[in-house]
Amino acid sequence: MLMPAHTVLDSVAMAYVPLWNRARELAGVRLCVRAIHPEGVDARHLLEAIGEDWPEGAPPLMLSLQSPRLLQQALSCPPVRNTFLEVPASMFGAQETLARLSLARRSGHLLVRHGDWSALHGRPTPGVDHRNLFTIAPDDRLAPLPGQMVEGVDTQERVRQVLDQAQAAAVLGWPAADVLRAHKRQPLSYDPRVVQQVLLAIDDEECSVEYLERLVRQDPVLVYRILMLVNSAAYGLRREIGSLRHAIMMLGFRELGRWLTEQLPEADPDIDLQPVRYAMVMRARLAHHLLATGSDDLLRAEVYMTALLSQLDQLLHQPLADLLHRLPLASRVTDAVLRHDGPYFPLVDLSRAMGDPERLDRMETLCRRHELTLEQVNRALLRMLATSRDHANKRSERLTH
Repeated sequence: MLMPAHTVLDSVAMAYVPLWNRARELAGVRLCVRAIHPEGVDARHLLEAIGEDWPEGAPPLMLSLQSPRLLQQALSCPPVRNTFLEVPASMFGAQETLARLSLARRSGHLLVRHGDWSALHGRPTPGVDHRNLFTIAPDDRLAPLPGQMVEGVDTQERVRQVLDQAQAAAVLGWPAADVLRAHKRQPLSYDPRVVQQVLLAIDDEECSVEYLERLVRQDPVLVYRILMLVNSAAYGLRREIGSLRHAIMMLGFRELGRWLTEQLPEADPDIDLQPVRYAMVMRARLAHHLLATGSDDLLRAEVYMTALLSQLDQLLHQPLADLLHRLPLASRVTDAVLRHDGPYFPLVDLSRAMGDPERLDRMETLCRRHELTLEQVNRALLRMLATSRDHANKRSERLTH
C-alpha cells in the first residue's frame, strides 16, 4: 500500500515563542521547527514555505531548526527576508563550521549565536557578524547587553534587570506568572493603550463596527466587562447578548465611548502587563486562523472570543466557571473552555500547544486527535505571525482570513 507523500509543512512540527523589547512590544518571534518526517523535509523548500510572501512589516523570525542536518542545509540555501538562523555557539568554535558560517553570512543570512552567558561572556568574539541569544541562570551577574537577546528570564525583577538596566534588545518569552503574581490581590483593569485606541476610533466617522470590535478584543478584560455591561439589569434587554460585535452594536459608539471615558482612571499602568495581554491575543488569533480558509467572519469572531475567554482566570483571579457563568455564552463556547469538548476545543487546544516548544514531539498526535493536518496548523501559525503587528489596522481585515 502506497503511503501519501508528505509536503514540507506536513513533515514538520512548529511552535513559537515571542521576543519582547524594552518597550514591552513584540520585537520578533522564535519559530521552533522539528522534522517529524525527515524524508519529506529539505531546507530549501522549508525556507521558501516560511518566507513566501512574508510581509515587510511582519516581525523578524528567528528560526530554530532543531535538526543539525536541516540547519546545515539552511546555511547553504538562499536567505529568507527578515529572518535569522539560530546557530549553536559550538559552531563558532571550530574552523570548519566557522568557515561555513562565514559563507552563509556573505550570502545574506543573518545569524544568531545561541549559548550560555556563563560560557560566552568575556570570550573572544568570532570573526563572523552575528547577534547573540544568551541563556542566563538566576545567579548570573550581567554586563551591559545592548543589541543582544536573552532567555531564561523567569521573574519580573530579572526582566527589568535585563531590559532596563543591562539594555538588552529583547527577551525570549515572558515571566507572565510572576508579573501577574504582583497583581493577585485585585483583578486587572483595562489595557490603557487599547482604551485609547477605541476612543480615537469612535471619534472617526468612518469607523466600522467590525474595526471597533477588532480593537476591543485586544484586551480580554475589556471584552468581558463589555459583555457584562450590556447584559446587566441597567439595559433591561429582552434577549441576552453573547457576541462582542452584537454587544457593541447594542451599546452604540457614543454610549461605549462615554462608558470607556469613565473607566480611564482605572487603567492599569504596569508596562510589564503588556506582553502578558498580547501573548493571549496571539493565542486567540491563532485559534481563529486554524479555522478553514473562507470561514464566516462571525464564526471567526466567536472562536477568537472563545480562546480569549479561556485565559481570563489568569487576569481576574477567579475560576473560569464562575466568570463565564455570568455571561449568556453559546454552549459551544462554554463546552470548549470549561469542558474541553465541542467544535471549538480543538482550535483552543492546538493554539495553546503551538505556544509551547516542549510539546513539539506530540504535535502530530495532537493534530491527528483533532482531525487537522500538520500542514493546516503550520500554515495557520505562519498566517498569524505574519499579521501579528498589523492585525488591528483598518486595512487588515482580509489579512487575517
